[in-house]
Amino acid sequence: MANIFTDSVGRVGAQGSTGSGTGDSLALFLKKFAGEVLTVFDEKNIMKPLHTMRTISKGKSAQFPVIGTANAGYYTPGSSILENSGPAAGGLNKFAQTEQVIHIDKVLMASTFIASIDELVSHFDVRAPYNHQLGEALANEFDKNVLKVAVKTGGKQGTNTGSEDHTDDFVPADAFITGQTKLGSVVYSKQSTTGSATAAAKTIANTAHARPAASTNVEGALRAAPDAAFIRRALFESARLLDEKDVPKSDRYAIVTPAMYYEMVNNSSGTDVVSSSMINKDVGGEGSLAGGTIVRVAGITLLVSNHLPNSNTLGTNTNQWLSASAGNDYRAKYGNLAGIVFQKGGFATLKLMDLTMESEYLIERQGNLFVAKYSMGHGSLRPESVVVWSDGVRPTIDANW
Repeated sequence: MANIFTDSVGRVGAQGSTGSGTGDSLALFLKKFAGEVLTVFDEKNIMKPLHTMRTISKGKSAQFPVIGTANAGYYTPGSSILENSGPAAGGLNKFAQTEQVIHIDKVLMASTFIASIDELVSHFDVRAPYNHQLGEALANEFDKNVLKVAVKTGGKQGTNTGSEDHTDDFVPADAFITGQTKLGSVVYSKQSTTGSATAAAKTIANTAHARPAASTNVEGALRAAPDAAFIRRALFESARLLDEKDVPKSDRYAIVTPAMYYEMVNNSSGTDVVSSSMINKDVGGEGSLAGGTIVRVAGITLLVSNHLPNSNTLGTNTNQWLSASAGNDYRAKYGNLAGIVFQKGGFATLKLMDLTMESEYLIERQGNLFVAKYSMGHGSLRPESVVVWSDGVRPTIDANW
């Protein structure tokens, strides 16, 4: 015999063929849960639209071509373009080229379990914070990994030359094609003229084509002790370095810490009042003291993140499928990292599986298991497109990098 009461009462989360509130009593709940996780991921993630992304349907890695530069020359009428000796004589360019391989990492996952009784008693109050935390966990990890790759694109780990030990600091990353593509760049906040790490602090731009000059003007730390004047100079030095390496002026971004950003906004003393020049509309500034914003400096869009790495991440590489296999490596000594400036084409993400939600009701556990996951990997493309800011010591005698 049919139960008139239970047959006529609809369930809040049910979705039937006519939308009448009958059918699977969890159907709409699951869709809402997945949608909220996706929304939080997009809201919390800042790096996703700021770099190159490529999607593959199958495979464990993908090749990204790196092509050298072309040259031009004057053509002599009547000569053969095919037979002329190189572009300087009006002949063909023979491009040097290589490839960068980006691998897919292991699946990154955030999961939780919600007991049925908790859903029945207070569904929205119980589930909403869980939605937020799962989406935020994945977004945070995405940003952290992309920023680590960005830093390693522009700056590689230094070495111990015997006279100066720079193993805890960055030096400009190598070009992928020697003589055909350009090196990365580093802006330092300290300099040592004697090999001593206690020498006067300086903010210096390294052109990354030869070892730095021995002397510059005294400056101050960037991340360790933010000073608006030094940060602004680092931004203009970064713009200069990118310009000198023919990096496109569009889609340039800087990632700084909240302390550095608000020091720039709130600076209002001293002979170099930085905030007024960057916000004042009469001198080309953008932003608002009322809104606490500075939009751009030197054509570089400013963004704030708590995810700039600031400690050494060594040890086991847990993102690779097998410890001995080829894969992406996000490990480095980030203790001296102050900030980063980059152009959108400098590094990339390879995506195999976008953010996905799975759920299952476990009878023996009397609740629902929810899993949010994605499968991606991150790697370098063009070192010249990234400028790393370092609070470490600028090398003075190592001419090998």
